Amino acid sequence: YVASLYLWILIARINPLWLLVVPALHSLQYLAVVWRYQTNVERDVSDAASGPEPKILSVLGPRYRFRVLGFIIGGGALGYLGFWLIPFVLTALVPYDKQVLGSSLFFFIVLIFINVHHYFLDNVMWRRGNPEVSKYLFR
Repeated sequence: YVASLYLWILIARINPLWLLVVPALHSLQYLAVVWRYQTNVERDVSDAASGPEPKILSVLGPRYRFRVLGFIIGGGALGYLGFWLIPFVLTALVPYDKQVLGSSLFFFIVLIFINVHHYFLDNVMWRRGNPEVSKYLFR
């Protein structure tokens, strides 16, 4: 717990740019975990099937670029809503004591909501007791 939370707070006090670097590194960690999981799933499927392995582009389909573009646009729109528009509108519409709570109360609330939500999703998805996760991730 100390290494996963307090260490990053101390590093961010030295250089605030780490507040951007740490989430990016965490995303790379997620990519490695999901890659390992999916590789093991596909290995089991290919062991069970006797047919040739499909090429990656044929699996993605002919419109995969549009799907990726839609994913990027959707992520950008959700990021804009969650990190800029909604906190800005709520700060303008909801009166509160900015002297006591600061000028970025709703931005803080959105960040806390996302972090707690992320924690609970991780707890459900990557639980060691989940037989599918144990089968494909921890082998």
